[in-house]
Amino acid sequence: MRTKTLLFVSVTFVLTTIISGKILAQNDLYMPRDIKMAYDNGTRAYDGKPGKNYWQNYSNYKINVKVTPSTRLVEGEETIIYHNNSPEDLDRIVFRLYQNRNKIGAQRSRPLSKKAITDGQTITKMIIDGNEIDLKNKKKVLDRGTNLIVKLDSLIASKSSIEIKVNWNFTIPNTSRGRMGTYDSTSFLIGYWYPQIAVFDDIDGWDVIPFTGTQEFYNDFSNFDVSVTVPNTFAVWATGVLQNPSELLTEKFLDRYNDAHKSDDVVKIVDTVDQKNGGIYNSDNEFNSWHYIAENVPDFVFGMSDHYLWDAVSLTVDKNSGRRVYIAAVYKKESKDFYEVADIAKQTINYFSTKMPAVPFPFPSLTVFNGRGGMEYPMLINDGSMSTWRRTVGVTSHEIAHQYMPFYMGINEKKYAFMDEGWAQMLPFDFQTEVGKYNARIRNNRFYSFMAGNEMEMPLMIPSNLLNGISNSISAYSRPGQAYEYLRNMLGDELFLIGLHAYMNNWNHKHPGPYDFFYSFNQATGKNLNWYWKPWFFERGYPDLGIKKVEKNDNNYKILVEKIGNIPVPIALTFINDKDSANTIITKTAAVWENNSEVLIEVNIKGNIKPGNKIFTQGKSIRPKDEKWWEMIRALREHYYNKYKDNKTTLKIN
Repeated sequence: MRTKTLLFVSVTFVLTTIISGKILAQNDLYMPRDIKMAYDNGTRAYDGKPGKNYWQNYSNYKINVKVTPSTRLVEGEETIIYHNNSPEDLDRIVFRLYQNRNKIGAQRSRPLSKKAITDGQTITKMIIDGNEIDLKNKKKVLDRGTNLIVKLDSLIASKSSIEIKVNWNFTIPNTSRGRMGTYDSTSFLIGYWYPQIAVFDDIDGWDVIPFTGTQEFYNDFSNFDVSVTVPNTFAVWATGVLQNPSELLTEKFLDRYNDAHKSDDVVKIVDTVDQKNGGIYNSDNEFNSWHYIAENVPDFVFGMSDHYLWDAVSLTVDKNSGRRVYIAAVYKKESKDFYEVADIAKQTINYFSTKMPAVPFPFPSLTVFNGRGGMEYPMLINDGSMSTWRRTVGVTSHEIAHQYMPFYMGINEKKYAFMDEGWAQMLPFDFQTEVGKYNARIRNNRFYSFMAGNEMEMPLMIPSNLLNGISNSISAYSRPGQAYEYLRNMLGDELFLIGLHAYMNNWNHKHPGPYDFFYSFNQATGKNLNWYWKPWFFERGYPDLGIKKVEKNDNNYKILVEKIGNIPVPIALTFINDKDSANTIITKTAAVWENNSEVLIEVNIKGNIKPGNKIFTQGKSIRPKDEKWWEMIRALREHYYNKYKDNKTTLKIN
């Protein structure tokens, strides 16, 4: 149970010791008091696993919603069974009403166009535990923008559940925003849409961080039973598994839909000719209800259109069980790149399932909806049409990576965006390079290098909700992407995956924090990596290496490289023979900086060195202090370190 002491004195000396593979404790990473309390209370453990007292709450949602495209009105009713598994009796419930961000005067981190302004979310009726709530009672119903706090007359006892009924409505913003909105007069992506119970956890209690537009998800894993009612010319694609395709699709299209669930090749369920001819959906009634069920997922989203094309395919993601995943792409006929997206998504999911992170895709389906930008939801991503092949591959693979982080892992992305966006940067690097035909590492590296060490760059452990603009982008995406990539390079793929799998096995469908990640890796790899976590995640700084000294004796060179900046990065030196321009490449992983501030590199080279004019590393420049060696040694800025796993200190040109 979380204690509520406001003032205390505690003096504790804890040592980090690894004995027989057991980590007794860890104290050399700074830990805030509120997080330390969770470890003291036994909900989290220093071996990286959930503690013996770990708990989390969840809900069962049954939602009926109707969308009227002509007015963009969404009307819904839901019944929620909320399960309080915590050790505390709860005296209130916090509801998220994210559509209130669109109201005039709402707190926003990003500006909205006039078309996006609405009246927000209107609650017309609420019943809790059989008692109707007086929504006008400002003493008990507190409007906090995107949070609605309802104080209860009686407590929700620990280890009990309560029934909640809510009726509500809102108008879909009349603009094509990346998160959700209107993409043409009859195509909509509807996210952040239902009154949702906020997370109550072992660290913060109720999550009351407002949604202002930048920070994204932190949700309980819940079960959803959702029926979306739309005019009979519309299709609905959503989180979960469609329960009633035979009631919705006419025979020809039902056959194609069923075939796609078994086919390794893309099936054109609805093509341009079909859209022209019509007769795709059941027209016996004026409206159809698309019924989806999703189990143990952190959110629910749906898209709809009356003219989108529909491709689908499936893939076996788990060879042991034979489990297949249904994969779809739905899009405008004008989006030419989307004709390949179903196959790109299939290749992406196969890569994630078998290579990196080498965890079978955790959900039964994935739909790529042709909206705008790039945005992730459980089992559905919202992507705009891209102008080049590499951008299509890039956005598709990045957003699908989010199915693992944060939707499989339950990360508090509001506070720790680096725990999901950084992984979505790094995990598809190899795939984007091979299939997208571009060097994704260089792109991420340049983004980080642009801001590394500047005043506006913040340490990763500063909560994301306190950041905005470029500071948030660097903290969420490029810096952690580099940190994870260099960690992989340093450990090698085999040990890296051991650490990553331990973390994912420990915390999937739970709520891990940064320390749970750090400790899981330390324990599983058998290495105290705190020397690496500290500069990359806790400190301000930048990577900067220098060539301090060079000695030459015949063909033997001794180069003393020093770490000037505090961020540990790999070393890559290239020597170019002036006779035939042959390269000698020396690489060392970031591991060399664990106990050193200088590294001596020796190399034997026959012939003279061709002058070079630039010296770079994958972060900041390598700067030789002895200027006469400036033209002798050149380092590669972006280098595939994983191609040089032997890390030899001496290479020869014959």
